Amino acid sequence: MLAEAVLFASDKPVPLKTLQRAIGTRSPDKVRKIVEMLKQEYSGRAVEIVELEGDRFFMRLRPDIMNIVKRYTRRKVLPHGVLKTLATIAYYQPLPLSTLAAIRGKDAYRQLKILVERGLVETEKKGRTSLLRTTSLFADFFGIENNPNAVKSLIEKMIASQDESSIKHALKPVKRDGSVAHRHSQEKEDGR
Repeated sequence: MLAEAVLFASDKPVPLKTLQRAIGTRSPDKVRKIVEMLKQEYSGRAVEIVELEGDRFFMRLRPDIMNIVKRYTRRKVLPHGVLKTLATIAYYQPLPLSTLAAIRGKDAYRQLKILVERGLVETEKKGRTSLLRTTSLFADFFGIENNPNAVKSLIEKMIASQDESSIKHALKPVKRDGSVAHRHSQEKEDGR
């Protein structure tokens, strides 16, 4: 019962050791048996318990029904602008902070702070700037492998299933060197 409560209350994956402390046992096998029983109890329901890399467990909505449920709930995990910033970082990672600021404007710093606090983005100091990348929590949340190609592929699939014109405005083109491509020069290339 305590393992289920901890998994339910957590908004991020719970390490095996945390579950051991909550249950009051030193035995990882005991915790694994409890989690396995919970997985079976939740089998076929809207909620599932998944084991993630690094001996972590997460209770979440099944991915196949998440898109349906999103249409009927009003609770947003992150504000729209923060989501755009997250999408930009995820798509172009590793992305220099200076490039993010050029793409997303002065609000990028505040939005980045939120993303770092939530554990979705990490920063690595590189010279005068910082490089931004998504974290393993980001990958876990979306149920994908934690590598830039898998993240980019997921975003491209999401773009294909959405109205492309609204998403194109969210992600300004970035050149291979990390600098921002100017919109009017990009439009000339596109023949507009």
